[in-house]
Amino acid sequence: MQQLKHLFPLFLLLTLMACAEGPLSKKQLAVQGLLSADLTPNGSSAVIGSIHHGGSFWNLKKKARLFDWNHAKGEMSSIRASSVSGDGSRAVTCVEDNMVLWETSTGQYKQFWQSSSRIESISLNKDGSRALMGLKDGTVSYFDMNKGAPIHNFKHNAEVRSTDLSEDGYLGITGSDDNTAKIWDLKTGKELHTIKLKNQIKTVAISPTGKYVFTTAQREDAIVWNTQTAKKKLKLKNRYTNYTTATFSKDDKHLILGTFQGEIKRISIKSGKELNTWQASPRKSFGGASSKAIIALAVYKKKVTALTSDGMMQTFKP
Repeated sequence: MQQLKHLFPLFLLLTLMACAEGPLSKKQLAVQGLLSADLTPNGSSAVIGSIHHGGSFWNLKKKARLFDWNHAKGEMSSIRASSVSGDGSRAVTCVEDNMVLWETSTGQYKQFWQSSSRIESISLNKDGSRALMGLKDGTVSYFDMNKGAPIHNFKHNAEVRSTDLSEDGYLGITGSDDNTAKIWDLKTGKELHTIKLKNQIKTVAISPTGKYVFTTAQREDAIVWNTQTAKKKLKLKNRYTNYTTATFSKDDKHLILGTFQGEIKRISIKSGKELNTWQASPRKSFGGASSKAIIALAVYKKKVTALTSDGMMQTFKP
């Protein structure tokens, strides 16, 4: 009887996983796992910070590592924040309070800067000329990557864990440990709205057109908001799922979410219905490589691309 009690949770988990579609293909990008990662919107390129082997840039169509990137010669840098521009021409990697801008065509570094505090999150715009950075001391910096200088600086009251930019780079959203997400007009440098939740905000996203934003707190509400009015457009029913990453479809019709358990969901913003569910598979059944949290997502045409915490790239059919 005791054995049955232990087997029941496993049986339930396997039953739930059976309802979700598994990956079409898999490729190992890191031996142990990932500290950070970002994908181009079309899923063709990725920048990653791995646990034991520093940073690298990948051509995912060819499943080939093009460049190894580290911040000092002879070391494997712990890159805990990274981003690639929308057009794939530039990438940025961050180690503590310093960041390096790279040209992806040559693999050469273009600029190096040091910030006033540890960089917790960063997002590049379409051509990599601007970045929205969130710092440990609560500072948010909208940064000119060509001039190496801030355009606007903003403030939260605690660490800024998540950032995102609209496709044109003129609207931004930040999520902080002060339980707020803030929407910024990056043309004027003005705060448009403050959204307050009940817990620390770990994941935010903004739709390509800037029409919607998404916020979720640790084991709390996951909500889509209208950017102009800051009114709720959609509230997800399950409050106890940890969403680790989020992205919107290019036409603003769908929200795609990745979870700590490796599940990916595509949700209709209009109806709130879950249209698809996919399940990433762990590289190993046990140990350090058994984690499969989704840390980056891209949806393009007939393919969903996901990067997982165990160092894998997995693709799924929409």
